[in-house]
Amino acid sequence: MVIRILANIVKSLGICEEECISCGGKIYYLDQGYVCEKCIKSLKPYHPVQYKRLDYIRSYRVFGRYEGTLKDIIQNVKFHANIPLARLLGKVIAAYLWEYIQNLKPDLITCPAINVRRYWSRGFNHAEEILKGADIPYIKVFTRTGFDPASAGLKSEDRLRVVKSHHLRKNTIDLLEDKKVLIFDDVLTTGATIKRLAELALSVGASQVHAFFVAEAL
Repeated sequence: MVIRILANIVKSLGICEEECISCGGKIYYLDQGYVCEKCIKSLKPYHPVQYKRLDYIRSYRVFGRYEGTLKDIIQNVKFHANIPLARLLGKVIAAYLWEYIQNLKPDLITCPAINVRRYWSRGFNHAEEILKGADIPYIKVFTRTGFDPASAGLKSEDRLRVVKSHHLRKNTIDLLEDKKVLIFDDVLTTGATIKRLAELALSVGASQVHAFFVAEAL
C-alpha cells in the first residue's frame, strides 16, 4: 500500500519515463509525459471506423482503433495508475470530442463508474481523468457494486453478467429526466457496458442517449 501511494505521488508530479512506452524512443521533455513526440503526433482520428448498431444508443463516435500507441496509452493508464497520461490522452482527443459535443449539444455528459476493487488498486476513475484532460464538464450518475474483475478478456456471457453491477446513483431521476445524455467511455468492445448504461438512463426518463469512445477494439 505504501509503495502504491508513493508511486502515485511520483506520477501525479509528472515525473516520467526516460523511454516512450509505445516505441521505446527517448523522451526529451518532461511535459511530454510517458510518450514521445512522434507517437503523440501519430494519434489522430481514424476513419472509417466500422460503426455498428448499439441498442438504446441514438448515435456514437469513436476517436480511433484500439491498437498501436493508442492501445499502449489506454493500457498504461488503466493498469499502471497513470493519471498524467490520462490527462494527456484527454488533450489529444479534445478537439474531436468537443466537435461532437458542439454538434450534439447534450444536456449532460457522464461516464461509467469503476467498482471498489478497481478503485482501490488504481486510485482514480480513468474515464474521469481523460475528461478532465479534455476540459469536459461531467456529472457522476452511475455507480458500481460488487468486486467483479475487469471486463477485458472476458467472454461475452461473462461480460453480460459483469455489466449488471452498473447502477444509477441515488436521486438521478431529476438529473436525467427529459435529458439528452452523452456517455463517455474508453474502449468499445462488445457494447455490453454502454447498452447497460443507456438502458439505465432511459429507464428514468432520459430522452436520448449518445456515446463517445476513445477507441474501438478490433
